[in-house]
Amino acid sequence: MARFANGWRWLCSIAFIFAAGTGDARVPLAVAEEACQKPTDVTVVQLLNRWRAEFATGDADRIAGLYAVNATLIATKDGKAYKGRDAIRGYYKDFLVRRPGLSIKPAELTPGCGTAVIRGPVVYRLTGERKGTRILLGGRFTAEFALVDGAWLIVRHSLAADPRSVGEAFGEAAAKTPPL
Repeated sequence: MARFANGWRWLCSIAFIFAAGTGDARVPLAVAEEACQKPTDVTVVQLLNRWRAEFATGDADRIAGLYAVNATLIATKDGKAYKGRDAIRGYYKDFLVRRPGLSIKPAELTPGCGTAVIRGPVVYRLTGERKGTRILLGGRFTAEFALVDGAWLIVRHSLAADPRSVGEAFGEAAAKTPPL
């Protein structure tokens, strides 16, 4: 066993020397695997729950603080992108005026090396245009997190809001997974 470990170290050293000698800036596989911080599924769900908790506060500054400085938010079906933390903060300030209630269910978790992606159905209940009315916005969301300077931040977020009437279905995936 020790002979195998020594042989593996020798192979990694040769690979590192080869990469350095060729001007190739890539890190050898063995070193890259050690540096990889792959979150568990529980950690990924906790990232989403942190966003939920900040969303529930109704404070656009606190929500925007969860996003990377150069993050992108696509909040509506028309695909308009809000780029950067300031633009995202502005979106939430306008959106939170409508007092949204949130139902979101993580249906797919994809942890990676220093990254995590969460997808699933989302439904917002918003104050309507007329007094005493509510409307529903729903669809599928995707939240992409990355480890930035030791902190997990959202780098890309799609809320995929899609206006629907109260009786309209939200699609096959949403029908199978009821909102929380």
